[in-house]
Amino acid sequence: MPSPLGNAFMKAIITSPLHPLLGDGFAVITVTGRKTGRRISTPINVASQDGEFVVISYRNRLWWRNLQDGRKGELHHHGSTLPVAARILNQTAGVAAALKKYFEKYPGRAKYFGIRTSGEGKAWEEELTRAAAERVVVFLTPSASG
Repeated sequence: MPSPLGNAFMKAIITSPLHPLLGDGFAVITVTGRKTGRRISTPINVASQDGEFVVISYRNRLWWRNLQDGRKGELHHHGSTLPVAARILNQTAGVAAALKKYFEKYPGRAKYFGIRTSGEGKAWEEELTRAAAERVVVFLTPSASG
């Protein structure tokens, strides 16, 4: 689990004019807590895929749960803030399929998930299933209002 100090540092960089130093793979998601009603901002890794932002998160992280049931959030990415709607995959089979598609597009990122790939960049099914059991995939789509 990232430390509060590390999260604060990343949020400060991502939302500042220095954000280009980190590249396009980082963003800050702001959600409203389901129980507290407080706004919570968390730095996340994102990737563009088919007109959406894809976020792969550990299941035990809490931020993504605040986007369930049609709840919306705000994504601060590359100097802009936009409202987003979420589609969450949390069934292992669906997560594994999404991870496979993700690693086909970004094969170099598989190593960060402990997944070895073959020469063609195809992730081994058992490694995808193992990774999927520990993670969720969140698709963030820009929406009309937050």
